[in-house]
Amino acid sequence: MSATVLELIPLRPAVRTDAPVTLDLLLRIVPPALAGTPRRPLLNLGLVLDHSGSMAGSHKIDYARQAAVYAIQQLLAEDRVSITIFDDTVKTLAPSALVRDKQHLIDLINRVEPAGSTALHAGWQGGAQQVQSLPVPGGLNRVLLLTDGLANVGETNPDNIATDVKRLAVQGVSTTTMGVGNDYNEDLLEAMSRSGDGNYYYIESPRQLGDLFQTELHGLMATVGHHVLLGVEPQAGTRVADVLNDLDRDAGGRLMLPNLIVGMPVEVVLRLQVPPQREAVDLCGFRLTWQDPQQGERFLTATLRLPAVDGAEWEALPCDARVRECVAMQMAGRAKRESSRAMEQGDRSAAEQWLQQARLVLSELPHTELVVQEQRDLNDVEARLREGNFIGGAKMAKFQHYQRSRSRTK
Repeated sequence: MSATVLELIPLRPAVRTDAPVTLDLLLRIVPPALAGTPRRPLLNLGLVLDHSGSMAGSHKIDYARQAAVYAIQQLLAEDRVSITIFDDTVKTLAPSALVRDKQHLIDLINRVEPAGSTALHAGWQGGAQQVQSLPVPGGLNRVLLLTDGLANVGETNPDNIATDVKRLAVQGVSTTTMGVGNDYNEDLLEAMSRSGDGNYYYIESPRQLGDLFQTELHGLMATVGHHVLLGVEPQAGTRVADVLNDLDRDAGGRLMLPNLIVGMPVEVVLRLQVPPQREAVDLCGFRLTWQDPQQGERFLTATLRLPAVDGAEWEALPCDARVRECVAMQMAGRAKRESSRAMEQGDRSAAEQWLQQARLVLSELPHTELVVQEQRDLNDVEARLREGNFIGGAKMAKFQHYQRSRSRTK
């Protein structure tokens, strides 16, 4: 297996001797390529299914059952799984155990019927306790929460819930959340996934559940690093003016990055303010740390060092096309986030203006595959806005922004 690589790519390959510059910098984290077909890490999954009364609508419970069954079918006999369901109460259908009788687990899932209110926090907590009770050393321990509603029973404060999720993530149990339909609290589910070192998915139609479970399981099976943190240390008077990705920070101020998955580099864009420099100098240091499922804690360091040139020479330097594209993608994502806020307030005019700003940013780029996909995503949001579906449009725009801020590329 090759090593993880940390690349530093500046918009321009120099700074100025006669004036300060704003310098966009792309950090590209390339996970190692695996040789052959090595055995994947063992999984310890806690499936948590919302079966409150609202899951009966649009056959959501049917699709949720199908998705959970799909997850069970992908597991190996050496993996562990538990099944927890919740409405206003919590019930453990199957305590954490090795996956030895898949048909029994499938039968349990297929008998789940909708009823009651939504004790979301308690349901998550019940599933998390199952995962934590028998952790898999060197494996991946994760809660998968599937819900279509709001936390309206028991603990409902988003900050308190996210704090509980983060505390468990530090102990090695991560959380992925999946929101179905248009009634759930996406801010809560996104906060849980960010705090829980997992992923968040917006499922507009229950028909997407199978595909998204497949994506989630593939990511788990190909994970080579979790609890990924990036420390940034400016030097020589340099200042970090902005992190264009919307990323959370840990207690020490380090950026919290998504898991490292084979074949999916992670990209982070920083905007640096650099004062005039007399000569080539170290401008910023970086320290990347992560937990390897097999080898424990790992780290990489890198330093941005650039030459200093006069103004005329600096202006003549070419701009890196990939950096320009990544900057534009993040700025378009931010515009969609603002558009979602306008939609939530019922301000159609402001929402349209923000989406138009996103299109303007993209219009200045070549039509690469990534740009074309971003334009299609904008079309999807605008279609919901035209239909007057402000709630659906806001959820989709927020989800697209979340995905872009995570900056995984293939």
